[in-house]
This record gives sequence, C-alpha cells and structure tokens, in this order.
Amino acid sequence: VGFSFCSCPNINLESSTCPLLCLSTPESETSQHREKLRALVVMAGLAISPPLSLTFSSRTRNAKPTSYLSHNQRNLTRRIVSALPSPYGDSLKAGLSSNVSGNKDPRSIAPRFGVIEAKKGNPPVMPAVMTPGGPLDLSSVLFRNRIIFIGQPINAQVAQRVISQLVTLASIDDKSDILIYLNCPGGSTYSVLAIYDCMSWIKPKVGTVAFGVAASQGALLLAGGEKGMRYAMPNTRVMIHQPQTGCGGHVEDVRRQVNEAIEARQKIDRMYAAFTGQTLETVQQYTERDRFLSASEALEFGLIDGLLETEY
Repeated sequence: VGFSFCSCPNINLESSTCPLLCLSTPESETSQHREKLRALVVMAGLAISPPLSLTFSSRTRNAKPTSYLSHNQRNLTRRIVSALPSPYGDSLKAGLSSNVSGNKDPRSIAPRFGVIEAKKGNPPVMPAVMTPGGPLDLSSVLFRNRIIFIGQPINAQVAQRVISQLVTLASIDDKSDILIYLNCPGGSTYSVLAIYDCMSWIKPKVGTVAFGVAASQGALLLAGGEKGMRYAMPNTRVMIHQPQTGCGGHVEDVRRQVNEAIEARQKIDRMYAAFTGQTLETVQQYTERDRFLSASEALEFGLIDGLLETEY
C-alpha cells in the first residue's frame, strides 16, 4: 500500500512495520504525526468498508407493521377499500368513480384506511356491489331514490345520520315522498323521538316499510310514518312494550330517573293511541308487557296501513 498522499516526512514505507496497522512510530515522532496517522486509519476503513444500514429505535414509538401481502393481494385490498362509500358524502367529487383500478396511486387510497378502522359503536358502512360498470354504492342509489335504510338499533349516531338524510332530501325536493325501510330491534327513546320529530317537521311525506322485525322503539317509528304509507312484509314481527330503563346513583337521582321513565311511557302510550286510533286504556294493556304481533295483527291494531304481498 502506498501513502504518497500523506505529507508526513517521518513515515518510512520501507520499514517492516506498517504505521497504519499498528500505529507504532519512531520515538522522535510528534503527537501531531500520530493524530494524522489515526485519521488515515479511519479514512481508509471508511473507504473499504461496505455501506452501513443504520437503524434507529425508540421505546416510545411503535414501528409500523410490515405488510406481507403480495403485489396482487395489495391491489385487491385497494379495490375493496375503493369500493367502500366515502364518509364525506355521495357527491360526484366525494363519492366513488366507476373506473376503479388496482393500480391507483397509494396516496389517493391511504386516507380511506382510517374509515375502515372505525371505532366501536359506529354505524356499519353500507357495502358496495360489483356491476359491469364498476362498484355500485348502495347508499348513493338508495339516497337518489329517496330511501333511507335503518338496519340496526337506533342510537345517537344512527339518529344523526337519518335526520341529516331527511333534511337533505327535503331541501332537494320538498314535494316528493320519502320512504324509511326498517329492520330494527329497538333503540334509544330519545334518538327515536328525534327522528320522529324530524319526520313530522319536514314538508315531504315520510312513509315507513318494515321487514324482519320492528320491535320496541322500532315499532314506534314504524307507526309514526305518514298515515296511509305505513307498510310491512307479511313475515314481519312487531313488538311493543313500555320503555326500559336502568337507574343508579343517589336516591334523589334515582327518583328523578324513575319519574323520567314514567313520563316517557305515558308519552309513548299517547303516541301509540294517536297513531292507531285505539283508546289509551287499550294501548296501556298492550304495552304492559312485551306484546308480539304478526304483520296481520299489527294491521288490525292500526300500527300499519297495509301489507306488501310476497309469495309466501
């Protein structure tokens, strides 16, 4: 090895001892020369060593999990994600394009992953179906046909979605009817009453159609539709009863909660009497305990106005 680039006059390249390997130098060498030799060792080591891969770790942050999906699987995942409806609305800008491809820029798809990893309790996202023209967003199709679908217990989030759809449809066209399809086991009394108030307030007539089950507050919403526009499938089961509640806390708080529950029951019984034409005493007898009704019995009682005929 030649070190002609070194300006040190004391380096003897003919000696048997290499100063770069053992850093042994003559006694007369100054400390400045030794520092130069050490610098040469470091420079030579960096020049001949392979590139290093540096990894920095932290105890306060979790590393991003590695994806082991193949290229085709990743594309398939992107197609599925792209087929889900946008959480920001169903307009042409925020909705889905009919030309969905697995080769989309990942940056345009990444924000949608946050929608899939929703927190518990969020209303389920209505799926899309594949058609020859691409994925078809069911919620957009129903919305364009002025149909609102409720297929889960009614809580504050479901009520917010339904109310926003009712108000939007009324602002678009206040003369065309709206239909609410129900397959609902019940829900919060406050949330159902909020939906009913909105149904009564907007100008369009709001009809209701039940299939599967309309129980508890779901039955109240079914009966609260526009008179003459309340229907049920022949195999629908309807259940009405008094409201359920749970009380806890201080004695005075429990007393007030019980009074609130009693007032809610009286209000609901009066509403059933107005919806069905039955006397308040008859309604109270029906709602004293869980009362299950067939679609025909619900029609006879006055909860609905007609049956939608099917083959069976």
